[in-house]
Amino acid sequence: MIFRNSLDAEELPALYEIEKECFVEPFLWSRTTFDKSLLFAARKKNVWIAEENGRIMGFLLAGKEFGKGYIDTVDVAGKARGRGVATKLIGMYEAAAKKRGLTEIKLEVNTDNPAQVLYFKLGYRVTGFRRHYYKLHCHALTMGKKL
Repeated sequence: MIFRNSLDAEELPALYEIEKECFVEPFLWSRTTFDKSLLFAARKKNVWIAEENGRIMGFLLAGKEFGKGYIDTVDVAGKARGRGVATKLIGMYEAAAKKRGLTEIKLEVNTDNPAQVLYFKLGYRVTGFRRHYYKLHCHALTMGKKL
């Protein structure tokens, strides 16, 4: 599997298909918001992609908020799950964030999302609870990790 820190606009449809595999309403971003967010992040080198045999298997979208790194989403195609793709993407972002002088990364995760177990294994800890963070009154955990 190849991992890279670049995005070509022609890849957006394939990335959105993975997004739709990972999330349903109310968590699924609109196509317009999704495309704009990824293109903006790509200009700042904040998109990492996992690719195998020319097919995208997953991606991480990140940013910076209040001087801290921020993971917006980590999406992995169903057929690539359980193979360490998310772990590798997160590790690549953490290394880049550290090189950029960031000392902490944070994220929000739905309280029902099993990804929180992965984040915990990777050293992220719960730093807060956000009531009604998502539409339909869903709650989120705020998690963080010092680099």
